[in-house]
Amino acid sequence: MTPETLITLANLGRPRRPSGVPAAFAESVLPSASVAKKQLGSLIKHPVFDADLPGLRQLQQVAVRAAGALLREDMPEVTELNRLARGSRAHVDLLVIDDELRQDLVWDDESATGCLARRVIGELAALEPGRLRECARPECTLLFYDTTRSRTRRWHAEDPCGWRERQRVRRTTGK
Repeated sequence: MTPETLITLANLGRPRRPSGVPAAFAESVLPSASVAKKQLGSLIKHPVFDADLPGLRQLQQVAVRAAGALLREDMPEVTELNRLARGSRAHVDLLVIDDELRQDLVWDDESATGCLARRVIGELAALEPGRLRECARPECTLLFYDTTRSRTRRWHAEDPCGWRERQRVRRTTGK
């Protein structure tokens, strides 16, 4: 499991330069409900309302601080994250599947903030801190989770950072 929610929230507002774009840009962090829904993409099925934005912005800042603490090999502060997750509740349903009784935990999130905070808590509890990294390309500060067996991944993405870094090295060394 990769900490997709944590990384997405922590990378919001960081400068990025996708392929084909002449200069790096940083987008506003959760400026409106419609943009927040796009920025959070597939992380959330819950509708995002203007009333959710303050909580989502707080959660984004908590994710930035938590990721920063892990990169420094410190423990993140958990009080505010736990407070934000209190809007998430669950109940158990009994199901009959293939003539067997099974239980299913169903989440009833009151808000987009509670849903995402619950996910961040689960990801933080399951991740290996040493795999959370910042892109090695000096011009890029995006975070990623290294899922390689050898733990040698250096860039948040091959395109554009891997290509650009190898191109820079070839130009400076003349090879």
